[in-house]
Amino acid sequence: MTRTKSRPYTVDDVRYIYNNYTNRTAVEISEQLGISKTQVSKIVTELRKQGVNLPKKKRENPVEIFIREEPGIKLKQS
Repeated sequence: MTRTKSRPYTVDDVRYIYNNYTNRTAVEISEQLGISKTQVSKIVTELRKQGVNLPKKKRENPVEIFIREEPGIKLKQS
């Protein structure tokens, strides 16, 4: 399987990432624009270096989500 090269990103790509990064994942943005996920991450890193305030995304722990959503689970008291 051969990998295809991504196209170089443009100013419009940077603008799109800035406007949509908080609501979409890097993979979704890369698929929409036709650039690689690595390029999206690189652009976000560069924007942060320049002082642009883009929120960091933190993935929630699936175990904590399960415990919170599952009724009837009793946590032991310490």
